[in-house]
Parts: sequence; C-alpha cells; structure tokens
Amino acid sequence: MTPKFTILAKMGVAGGPAVAELPTDLLLLTKVAGMALGPGPQSVDESLKGLISRKVDQRKFRGELAKSICFDLDSEPADRKQKHVLLVGIGSSQSFDREAACKVFGELIDQALRLGVEHVTVPFPANRTTGPTLNLKGTAHILKEVTEEKCRKLEEPPVLKEIVIFCTPQAKSHIQAGLRAPLRSKGSCCCPTEQ
Repeated sequence: MTPKFTILAKMGVAGGPAVAELPTDLLLLTKVAGMALGPGPQSVDESLKGLISRKVDQRKFRGELAKSICFDLDSEPADRKQKHVLLVGIGSSQSFDREAACKVFGELIDQALRLGVEHVTVPFPANRTTGPTLNLKGTAHILKEVTEEKCRKLEEPPVLKEIVIFCTPQAKSHIQAGLRAPLRSKGSCCCPTEQ
C-alpha cells in the first residue's frame, strides 16, 4: 500500500500557512550546495530559534546532494507544528535533474519509513532555483515514483499514510499532472539500488 498524495495549494495565499506553520510528522526542507538557506528553510529556522543554522554550521553541512540532517523536535515547545524536520542537500541547482531528485526523495522516504511517521510534507516553492532543469510536473512524478518503489519493496505495509505537497495555486495543475502520469515499469525507478 502506498500513501496518498494531497496537494495543499495555499503557499503565498493571503491567510494561508507559512512553511513553518505546516502541521506534519516530517517536513522536508532543501539546501542548495554552497548557498545560504532559502526562504522556506529560513522561516523554519527562525521559528526554531536558529537550530537549523547552528547544526548546519556545526556539521559543516554544505548541501551536498542527498546528504541530510534530521531534526527531532519532540523536545521543542508543545505548540510545535512538526515532529521532525529533514534538511536534504540538493547539490548544485544547475545540475539538479531526474537522478538528483530521485536521491533527494529517496532520502526523504527512507527517513520517513525509519522514523515510522504517518504524514510527510514536501514544499514545492515558487521560483525554485531548480526550475530550469526540472519542472514541477517532472518533480511531482519523480516523488510519486520513488515513493511507490520504496513502499513496494517493504515486507509490511508502511505506516506512512499521506504525502502533502505544499505549493502555490498556480503550481497545482502541473503537480496534479505529474502525479497522474503513468509510472514506468516496476523496478525501473531511478532509486539507487541497495548494496
């Protein structure tokens, strides 16, 4: 059984939630190699009083492709909207392609399965630096493909029930098209094979 995909097209809408306000078990944030945190990760970092930037500095995390830091927020204030935040490097935005997206989403789904979470949220921000190399439709399709492939290999049904894609209203139709696109044959996913 694979989780359902839900699109929350309220990014940037007046009265809509900010990334830091999204209730979820696991929130994906990304970092471009060699660059500062983008607006979404920065807003979450500010809500965590600099926790993300401190860990990035301590671990000398530069945003290398598929390298990650997972933040367990159980010790944070009780009104915290997320239980975990996963910061994943996407490498260079100019070389972000299908294979890179597979690695990033593979790391997300692996962490979600390891943590045993039910809900994951993936922001698809407007004006992405990766936009010129991989469009929204392709990105959504890869997320679905990686999720299906990872869940198909499990012996037991996953606890993971829902993946929420947080985007702008303008992006919704592109993401829907990517989620509806037929998957390639089983076993042909771009997920790295386990050694």
